[in-house]
Amino acid sequence: MAMPLKRRLLLATPLPAAWMSSVIIHNVYVKFYTDVVGMDPRYVGWVYLIFNIWNVLNDPVFGVLLDKMRYRPGKGKFLLVMRVTIPFLLLGLVLMAWTPSSWSQAAIFTVFLIELFLFDVASTLYLISATSYVYLAAPTREDRIDVEVARAWIGNVISAVATVVATQMLVGDAVTERITLNVMLMGVVLVNGAVYAFAAWALRDPPELYELGDGGAAPVTASRLLTDLRSVVRMRAFWALFFHGMLFMAPMGIYFTAFLYFMDHVVRSTGIQATLADTASMLVVLVLLPLIARGIKRLGSRTAMWVAALPYLGGFTLLLLWADTWWNVLLCYVLIMTGRYTVSTATTALDAALIDHNERLTGVRKAGSIASVRALLTAPIAGVQMVLYMAILTAGGYDITAAVQSPQTQEAIRLATAGVPILFALVGLVPLLFLPYDRARERALSEWSRARRPEEGTAVAADTAG
Repeated sequence: MAMPLKRRLLLATPLPAAWMSSVIIHNVYVKFYTDVVGMDPRYVGWVYLIFNIWNVLNDPVFGVLLDKMRYRPGKGKFLLVMRVTIPFLLLGLVLMAWTPSSWSQAAIFTVFLIELFLFDVASTLYLISATSYVYLAAPTREDRIDVEVARAWIGNVISAVATVVATQMLVGDAVTERITLNVMLMGVVLVNGAVYAFAAWALRDPPELYELGDGGAAPVTASRLLTDLRSVVRMRAFWALFFHGMLFMAPMGIYFTAFLYFMDHVVRSTGIQATLADTASMLVVLVLLPLIARGIKRLGSRTAMWVAALPYLGGFTLLLLWADTWWNVLLCYVLIMTGRYTVSTATTALDAALIDHNERLTGVRKAGSIASVRALLTAPIAGVQMVLYMAILTAGGYDITAAVQSPQTQEAIRLATAGVPILFALVGLVPLLFLPYDRARERALSEWSRARRPEEGTAVAADTAG
């Protein structure tokens, strides 16, 4: 039986709220700080490298603590954490917009870094809690894929607010006044806050979600934590998904930053043309996404990820060798985003299957701990994409004061935007060879999860705790 539409939409909302914040922080503010605040591109790259290394310290701790946190009657567990962190997320977004351009490079660097640290603490708690909650409330493979499709629609619609504002502000010269830019950014933050509020206060967190497998019922000891860690790192599926996720689409973490530089300095497009290239390509993909989801369910998630590599690599190849106009870029991004969203939808089902598989083996659900182990392993290299991108631009002679970048710089932007993702994707296909979840195994884990979790009353019941 398919999940009711209302529940599906409610469960699809929490993560898109965080995605919108991520677009603002990791994409909009990058170009904002180089082109408006005047921060040297090298410093931007180092800010994001240090920021990701910081995750080594907080992500593992927070993930384990959230798993071990007890359910509080009348308040909940994961949903309670989400509600507490939202004000801090929004405060971080506001503060970053008002850094004066008159400050020294050292002062801008330091303040931006501190603000990112504070934001990341709240963001980490929110993201782990939201992911853990949704995997509990959507117990089956089919439910999770359907929620992911709805999530993609909601996420792209609300993130479009940030991307449209960004392309109008940061591509071309239609808006140049700093106060106007800041007011536009505050409007984006206001919309982001409204989405957070809807997600956190419309959902419910009933106790039946935590009746089986919840780690909050077990004492926290060093021996218990070590046993939990071993149960994760001994799973071949964990390493296959980890290395594929770390490599295949890693450059997509900064894709909109790359898009802005490409449209502004290589294509020399207007803000409207950049907006069309970004939004129209995504609209095509979103229309196709229900069909893509149906194909994933039929083929199995692992096979779907292999198929998705074809349009993904093809789009980047055309972007590298062919795209010179805004409509060329639009066509390239239709292919790229088709591959990207096929992989992300399939990965959601496989990540949940990994958590279910571990719970089936150990009896304890460890969504936060698994996320923590991944963060611990990934954090030292997570900022490499931004450092690499900015290093290529710097080597190509990128000049923040130039109205038109040199041909050498334009080729450097093209290489950083398209060539690097091709290389990472090709290497990232190798781990898929070792992933043990074929269609039959994935379906069996889904049926086990269905029998273990309640299927109704987790998002809409008015008489439950929350």
